[in-house]
Formats: sequence, structure tokens, C-alpha cells
Amino acid sequence: MSDLITGVCPVLSVPFTATGEVDYKSFESLTNWIISLDCKSVLFFGVASENIKLNDAERYKLLEILLETRKGSDLKVIASVADHASELAVKRAKDYEAMGADLINILPPSFFSPSAEQIRFHLSEILAAVKIPVVIQHLPQGGGMADVGELLTLADEFPNLKIVKCESNPPGDSIKQVREITNDRVETLIGWGGIFWESGDAAGAKGIQPGCGVSDLYKWAERALVSGDRKEFIRRLDTFIPWITSWISDLELLIAVEKQILFRRGIIESDYCRHPTSRITAKEKNEIEECLRLIESVAQENA
Repeated sequence: MSDLITGVCPVLSVPFTATGEVDYKSFESLTNWIISLDCKSVLFFGVASENIKLNDAERYKLLEILLETRKGSDLKVIASVADHASELAVKRAKDYEAMGADLINILPPSFFSPSAEQIRFHLSEILAAVKIPVVIQHLPQGGGMADVGELLTLADEFPNLKIVKCESNPPGDSIKQVREITNDRVETLIGWGGIFWESGDAAGAKGIQPGCGVSDLYKWAERALVSGDRKEFIRRLDTFIPWITSWISDLELLIAVEKQILFRRGIIESDYCRHPTSRITAKEKNEIEECLRLIESVAQENA
């Protein structure tokens, strides 16, 4: 099977105005910037997109803009379905497929701790409803199935289950389990900021889905990996992954920091995050300054 999604697949942020309205113009600017970095795919409506803080009209309009803006590029769009109700999730998945999404990502329900049987029903309903490839997130720390093997019972019944996004910490064992159980028919991606990229890649993952604020740093590391220089790949990771590891300990903080970085770089017009959000402390402000200096250094190196 050809690799569907490889390398750096950023999770797009949603820019807001200073008064908290969706900034659609900045979102288009952000999308064009991601395309300019030669990213081959994006995930949209992830946790880093503040998905839970959007209404449906905003979601559909943002996806329309993303699909329109990517025309003429080879960017694949993975549209995420995170509804807790199976009926709503099925409708959304079918809508996103009809709009032109290339893949559907499913965040399994976790509210009120559904049973494995209930989660399996939810996933089955969506898999049966669409024809395009499907990614399932394995996010045990979010309250879903603890054992990734339980998700893989769906692979024989639904051939459009193509990818599992492994977000256990660390994800190496889950990645190996997916490969072994499905005989490599189901591919794997690494979530959780890509902080386990090195070990996840060694286990057989095809790529990562981090936030988008420092996508060019992830692409910088990817170039070393693709060239076969693993020592340089690890060195490059070590220059910025410690920051990501610190920020992602609080997901609202990670979102706020990435917004600040995108704003400081002039990619979006405001760093506003819808509430509740996390305050950026002096420690993170210093790290942001260091990160911006690294970005400038890498840009000059590649000029």
C-alpha cells in the first residue's frame, strides 16, 4: 500500500480577532504559509485548532476556505470529526467527504467513559458512512480505549480504515502493535506534538501531526531524516522539542504559545485564544524569544 500521509502534517490553528471572532483572512494566510513550506497534508479541527470552541457555521466556513485555498497545490486535507453523538458524527463525516476532504479523522467519544462496545459502534457507523480513507486517533490519556488492539478489530471489516494516530506516551509499543496486528495494512502517525518523533519513527510511524506554529522547524528536522542523517535529525529535534514538551504539558498553554509565535511572525493578525485559555508566563515568553531566534537562524541557513 502506498503511504497516504507522510512527514510533517501540521494541525492548523484557528486565528481569532482581538474581540474573539474567527479571522478568516488570517486563516487563509496561515494556510498559504503552510503550503509554502511544502507540507503535503494538514489536519484540521484538532485540539490545537480550538475545535471545541467553534460553532458549526464557523467549522464549515473554515473548511471551505481551506479546501479552496489549497487548490493548485498537492496539499491533502484530513478533516476531523469529534462529535460525541454517533448520529452527528456520521452526518459531519459525510458532509466533509462531500465538500472534498481527502481523509476523515475520528476522535473516538470519551465523555462519560463509554464502553469499548459503544466506542466500536461509533467508529463502525462512521467508517461505514464514508468511502474516503479514515484515520482513528488512539488517545488513551483522553479517556478512550486503552489498548490500541481493540481499535484494530475494525480493520478487517472496514478497508477504509487506513491510519491510526498513536498518541500514547510514548507511542512506540502502539505503533508496533498496529503494524504487527494488521501486517502493515494500517499505517501509523505520531501525535502529541511530535515529541516522540525519533522513537516513533524508529518503530515504523510514517509521520507526525504537531501544532502548526513552528512547522518550518519540524520540516527542518524532516529534511535531515529524509536525507538519512539520523544524527543530525536528532540534533535538530533537540533544539526545539524540549520547548514543545514543556508547553504541551498544558494543552491550552501550547495553543496560546503557538498563537503568540504565529502572531509575532506576522502570519496571523492576533494571538487571541477563546476562553478558557492559559496565561503565558515569563518563562514561556523567554522560550518564545529563543524559539524565534532559532527560526530566524534556520531561515538564514536555508536562504
